[in-house]
Amino acid sequence: MDRIVTFLLLLVSALLLVPGCIAEEQVAPEATEVVPEVPVVEEATEEVVEEVAGEVQAEEVTEVVAEELPVYNVTANVNSTEINMTVGQIAMIELPVTTDFEWNVTASEGLTIIKDIHVDAVDETVGAFHQWFVEAVAAGEQSFSGVEKKADSEETGSEYTLKILVE
Repeated sequence: MDRIVTFLLLLVSALLLVPGCIAEEQVAPEATEVVPEVPVVEEATEEVVEEVAGEVQAEEVTEVVAEELPVYNVTANVNSTEINMTVGQIAMIELPVTTDFEWNVTASEGLTIIKDIHVDAVDETVGAFHQWFVEAVAAGEQSFSGVEKKADSEETGSEYTLKILVE
């Protein structure tokens, strides 16, 4: 009985060790260079055809389809109350839009609003929102605040304040 146990142990050991000894060494692929993101602007070309006195003329019209958006490092939304940034970083702040209201926003002196965009509702599941791209230009405690106001009255809606620590 001891011979059978010894034989089985040797057989199992051989089955486990042999594949590990003869396997080829796997080499990790070399790291590739990371290319920075480049904003993409798509252009669409459309031919406009007009009939003028029996003559057909074609003129080419070029329009920009996608807006060029700033590259941002930090995001904030209605649930964010504080964020940290370094000088030169850009934050995208996104707030929902209430029907018939517009955001009136202010930023402290250490922040610069680079761009603001209104995005319409896509369908019933995704509502409209407003985006601001804000660059930190000075160190210290900064703030970004906004109040929703009706365009034709003094009525106000939601209020939002974001504290930003710029290092």
